[in-house]
Amino acid sequence: MCELKQATIGQMLAETAKRYSLRAAMEFGGKQWSYAQLDGSTDDIAAGLIALGFRKGDVLGFWCEAEPNTVLLFYAALKIGAVPAMFHPGLCEKELRDLAQRCHIRGFAFGGCRGESPVPAVRSLGLPADAVWYIGETAQSQLPDLHSLIRLGKTVPRSVLEDAKARVCPADVATLLFTSGTTGDSKIVPDTHFSWVNMGIQQARDLDATCCDRFCVALPVCHCFSISVNLMAALAVGGCLYFPRSRHTEDLLTAISAGKCTIFSSVPALFHALVSRKDLEKFDLSSLRTGFIGGSICTEALFLRISRRLGMTLLSSLGQTEATAAITTTTAKDPLTLRARTVGHMIPHVEGKILDLQSGEPLPTGQRGELCIRGYSCMQGYYGDPEATAAAIDPAGFLHTGDVGYFDDAGNLHLTGRRKELIIRGGENISPAEIANAVMQDERVLECQCVGVPDAHYGEEVCLCIRLKPGTELAPEEILASLRESLASYKLPKYIVLLDQFPRTPGGKIRTGALAEQMRQQLGL
Repeated sequence: MCELKQATIGQMLAETAKRYSLRAAMEFGGKQWSYAQLDGSTDDIAAGLIALGFRKGDVLGFWCEAEPNTVLLFYAALKIGAVPAMFHPGLCEKELRDLAQRCHIRGFAFGGCRGESPVPAVRSLGLPADAVWYIGETAQSQLPDLHSLIRLGKTVPRSVLEDAKARVCPADVATLLFTSGTTGDSKIVPDTHFSWVNMGIQQARDLDATCCDRFCVALPVCHCFSISVNLMAALAVGGCLYFPRSRHTEDLLTAISAGKCTIFSSVPALFHALVSRKDLEKFDLSSLRTGFIGGSICTEALFLRISRRLGMTLLSSLGQTEATAAITTTTAKDPLTLRARTVGHMIPHVEGKILDLQSGEPLPTGQRGELCIRGYSCMQGYYGDPEATAAAIDPAGFLHTGDVGYFDDAGNLHLTGRRKELIIRGGENISPAEIANAVMQDERVLECQCVGVPDAHYGEEVCLCIRLKPGTELAPEEILASLRESLASYKLPKYIVLLDQFPRTPGGKIRTGALAEQMRQQLGL
């Protein structure tokens, strides 16, 4: 077990730039930035922030896609101890305004957001004109941008910049990220420089990454998953971030092929979309070596299909914003079946235990309960929310993840679902994920989600919601007959509903709370 590194993200960037100064740090649209250029440009931008009065602890909102300018301002802010608050580019104006107010932003950067022009939403934040920057890759007139920050930075003495950088400590808050809000309102999670630096080192080690690797960035940078397996892992080893034109499947596959990308990490839904393309064989994916799949539960069947069709060593893991990113991991040395059936072992320097869902007592190997963890990567508490903090972190310092599963004899975690999503039918705990795994064996099913709905006799009943692949048919009676072969009778859904779409968070996750309410109304319960 390697020792944890005492460093800030700015110090890590300086070290990597010194060691790999001429190697490519980023590439987009045919343009490359070396690590020397990345370090120098972020120094100039950081000095520009100082010229505008930004200091350690000031929160800067980021409402951007994964693009080089986003990374430049991100690292520049971190160098002087400013704190990026990473908003999802799919947020609506009300969501953006509410979250921005909760984390008390002093500056705001936007660009590359999808949908309608973001300018009206940005103006609604009421920030001074010189505290708002457009950092998209397409040119915009009459808006401050990175070039204006760089010009300002050139007027700041280097000694002033170095003094500001020296005041930043590993224990300082580095980022504010937002939980997905699948079962309720988003919470704000502060993660430190120390936890990000060591998480990047850990993720790079699990990927067997080196300075020769090229990371295809397929996830929004507002996600802890993307920051850890892309930005921080590449920074830890001097790898190159390769940015696709968009996150559409054709652009991603083109990026992997044209950019000779070796590492590709994403969520199960996006991997599923890639391997479902009928023209997949026309793309040269021979450079692809490995990557993580995470963000939601992946069935064994889908894991094996992705591994086979993409020809990569796919790694399973469990992560959470409250834990900086990874909690468990697998490695390339693990057998395919282990990587497909488990989310791996606890990462070094983090301990985990399984607690009984009712009594809270520790459970032995093989028994299912809630995963609780403690270690360097765990948050100290939610930003501005002591009540939620007290509910999530117990007096012994263990973070209650809400994930339900069990450890096997080898210490690998088998994930079975989320505590808040458990359906309690007549006193029996039913895991929606277990039912979903069985349903997803049918290739006509695109995605599914089980929710609990009220029942006068049992308290709750299982409602199975399914989206079918276009052009396919599957009757509820056929689904039920298939489930009877693999599930206990009390786990069988009472209701099976075919849907065209699910209610989703801005990040694309299914809003299980909203779906449950939708089903209660639709079924008249």
